[in-house]
Amino acid sequence: MSRKKKILIGVIVGVLVIGIVTASLNYNRTEKTTVQTGRVERKELLESRVNASGEIRAKETVDIQAEVPGIIVELNVREGDRVKQGDVLLRLDPIQSRSEAEAAAANVNAFLAETSQQQMQIANAENNHERDKAGLLTAKADLEQARVQHLRAKGTHDRKMQLYEENLLSREEYELARADWNATQSVLAAAQARVNQAEIQIKTSALQIEQMRAMTRAVQSRLNGAKASQARALDVYRKTTIYSPLTGIITKLNVEKGERAIPGIQSDPRATLMTIADMSVVQVDLKVDETDVVGISLGDKAKVKVDALPEKAIEAEVIEIGNSPMNKSSTSLTNTQEAKDFKVRIQLKEPPTELRPGLSATADITTKVKNNVITAPLQAITVRELPIDAQGNHIPPDPAALKKKNERKGFSFFGGSSPKGVTSASKDKDKKIKKKEFEGVFAINKDNSAQFRPVKTGIKGETEIEMLKGLSEGEEIITGSYKTLRTIEDGTPVKIDNTANKGDQDKKEK
Repeated sequence: MSRKKKILIGVIVGVLVIGIVTASLNYNRTEKTTVQTGRVERKELLESRVNASGEIRAKETVDIQAEVPGIIVELNVREGDRVKQGDVLLRLDPIQSRSEAEAAAANVNAFLAETSQQQMQIANAENNHERDKAGLLTAKADLEQARVQHLRAKGTHDRKMQLYEENLLSREEYELARADWNATQSVLAAAQARVNQAEIQIKTSALQIEQMRAMTRAVQSRLNGAKASQARALDVYRKTTIYSPLTGIITKLNVEKGERAIPGIQSDPRATLMTIADMSVVQVDLKVDETDVVGISLGDKAKVKVDALPEKAIEAEVIEIGNSPMNKSSTSLTNTQEAKDFKVRIQLKEPPTELRPGLSATADITTKVKNNVITAPLQAITVRELPIDAQGNHIPPDPAALKKKNERKGFSFFGGSSPKGVTSASKDKDKKIKKKEFEGVFAINKDNSAQFRPVKTGIKGETEIEMLKGLSEGEEIITGSYKTLRTIEDGTPVKIDNTANKGDQDKKEK
């Protein structure tokens, strides 16, 4: 063999060796991706929880305000004191209001005496009126008797006058008959006069009685006004002593003895003397994100941790769910994309006596509970855009094509990429295929390659998520790293390294 041929063969062999070494290095570099994995496991119990923070509140809180002005002369409570319903909280200076109440009472008594006197006068007048009515009846009876006697005397007079004219009767007898008749006329006139007088007297007494009754009504009206004034004065006097309307704790005290209490409207903080909270029923107002509130239902159980009592977990229950966001804004259209919180109110079952309104608290609300479920680590869930058929179903990749693709990646000469024509054709083909985003995980195949599995999930726990479809118990799936889950592709060869997971597990156990 000539020297020139030997050199040529040596060059060819050298080039082949370099190519093989380079390809081998490139293959080793791209072939295996280091991943962390977890197992699909069956859990006896999986709970879905919503975590939210808020603050302690009493079910019933009352702001104590003065209804009348005055100087505080007695203050019986301090902030933090427990009070019972009906306890005296404070007293205002009662001198002026008590004097006004006493004056009003004296005025009422005077009108009562006047009214009593008027009623006595009316009673006497009514008695006299009844007596006058009886006298009228007697006068009418006398009048009737006088009229009968007068008619009888007239008849006697007329007969005797006829006899006298016929000279059958003496003049003396006739004159006697005429005198009797005239006498009965006088008696009749007197009886009629007495009847007329009695009738006038009755009308006069009736008018007097009506006038007295009118005067009594006027006095009664003034008496009612005096009683109303007395009631107002007594009310003002009573309001100088302020009682506790409920049993609870003085959570805020804004005044001191000697200060002036000023009545005001409810929204004016200067008018509030103190605040009492009924801590027998304790609630927590939570701010829940809009994405979580839809999963919460009335009656859901919760565990509450209060920052001031970190060692205690308090049982609670959801009693109210807000229908509108707490930070709703209608002033600007730019705010419509902002995250919104909804108010969820929970009630503590056995609140500790140390709780105070306004304390910060955190609650874990259990929204769903399932038994005997297949679960996967929550961090394994990722999203991929995958080809779909006409019905919208996922088209699984061809294993041979995946293998070919990875071989092409691993053995491209000198680490180069695939030929441009192949890449372009592949891209053109991809553009024509319809795709859709699927939620899924990357499972580890027997050949230690990654395979994307679309899954159907159920409820979420703290670190696990329920697998309804797509995975079987015992399968190994990729859980990290986060960057790997974002970039790894179907069919990628992987190398499992769970040392990081073990370190995290050790930390949790510690």
